[in-house]
Amino acid sequence: MAAITIDNSRCDRSPGCPSKRVCPTGAIVSNEGGPYPGANGYAVIEELCKGCNVCVGVCAGGAVQLG
Repeated sequence: MAAITIDNSRCDRSPGCPSKRVCPTGAIVSNEGGPYPGANGYAVIEELCKGCNVCVGVCAGGAVQLG
C-alpha cells in the first residue's frame, strides 16, 4: 500500500482541513503548536492510514499526495 504524504509547503493550513474531515480513520492530524489547529500544518499517522485516497481528492492545494 502506498503512503499518503502531506507537503506542508503547499498546505493552506486551514483549521477546517477538508482532507482531515473526510479521512474515515482519523489518520490526518494537526501538527502541534500555533494559534489554531492546523496553523503548523498537518501530518499522517501511518498506522491509521488505510490508503483509501479519499483525502487526496479533496485537497484543493494538492498538499495531500499519494506516495
